[in-house]
Amino acid sequence: MKFSIVIPAYNIEDYIGKCLDSILSQTYSDYEIIVVNDGSTDNTGRVLDEYKKKDSRITVIHKENEGVSIARNTGMELATGEYFLFFDGDDFVEPYCLADLAKIVERGEYDTVIYGYHRFEDGKIKETCPPIFEKRHYIGNEIMSELFPKFIGISDHAINDWLNHKDRALYVENPALWHVMTKVSVIKDNGLKFNKNLRVGEDTMFVSEYLSYAESVYVEKKCYYYLVTRTTSTIFVYEKKPLQKLEGKIRLLTARKELTSKIDGRFNIDVTKEWAGTVIMSCIELAFLLSAPNKEYGYFKRYREFLKYIKLPGVEKMISDYKVDAKFSVNVIPFWFLKGKMYFILFLATTVLNIAGYKFKRS
Repeated sequence: MKFSIVIPAYNIEDYIGKCLDSILSQTYSDYEIIVVNDGSTDNTGRVLDEYKKKDSRITVIHKENEGVSIARNTGMELATGEYFLFFDGDDFVEPYCLADLAKIVERGEYDTVIYGYHRFEDGKIKETCPPIFEKRHYIGNEIMSELFPKFIGISDHAINDWLNHKDRALYVENPALWHVMTKVSVIKDNGLKFNKNLRVGEDTMFVSEYLSYAESVYVEKKCYYYLVTRTTSTIFVYEKKPLQKLEGKIRLLTARKELTSKIDGRFNIDVTKEWAGTVIMSCIELAFLLSAPNKEYGYFKRYREFLKYIKLPGVEKMISDYKVDAKFSVNVIPFWFLKGKMYFILFLATTVLNIAGYKFKRS
């Protein structure tokens, strides 16, 4: 059984070597590594070319910078293996990762394996994150009813559970592909690709659509992957730029609606309710984010940008359908204003809460 490991790389000259070394140190040898240098401006390309000389299993593609989705799509086209692993070039894996995954597949003929990971920061493990699904095996309709909802987003019922302090109410499985092994034939036979219009959330949409085609999934509690936290990563920079984050949420909403339409056409089921809470929560998060002091953009411009998300097709209906069912707390107040369509009052309230030092957090 052969693995195709696809790695996008952009300006990670200080990290890509450790990533590749961890793969080349695997106790299982039947794999290929396809690294797509996405227009790096540092020495990443040079490092990759040196590694390519060391091992014939490494293929390096140099291309202009077009984003992680196109980079991965480019790598997928060259794959010759039976299973995909999508790793990030600044992370690394345990040496027995591939051997364990091969044993799982050979034992159960699964087309998908979800496994755990560690959050790694400052040279040490900060958090260990095994999948928390109740069962080890999911087959057929169980995948759409029990796994799919934990990747696509959160429901509005989950928000009320969170407001009422229910443990893990907003839990969603990390949708990143680096801890989900996928089958090449499932992807290629159904023409699955990463959405090139998404700056963030491309993994959410890809893995969600993939699961809608999967027939068998195994959940492995072991943690094989090390997710390295760094302040120069794309997602870290994205989180600090409010208007970029707004644009990302708009594009992701569009992608969710498109996937929902596809699934409705295939199964005659509407999965909107599985992710409507994500939109509601995004409205509140954007209110806090955009009402915070910002020297670059004026207050009313930021309010107009906030309304842009609220006024997207379908968003106000999701707000209308949501029923706040929670005891009084500071967290509940913004949802009351949102539900009552008092959008400017909501924006003013979050402005005051920001000034007071209140931090709106999902956890």
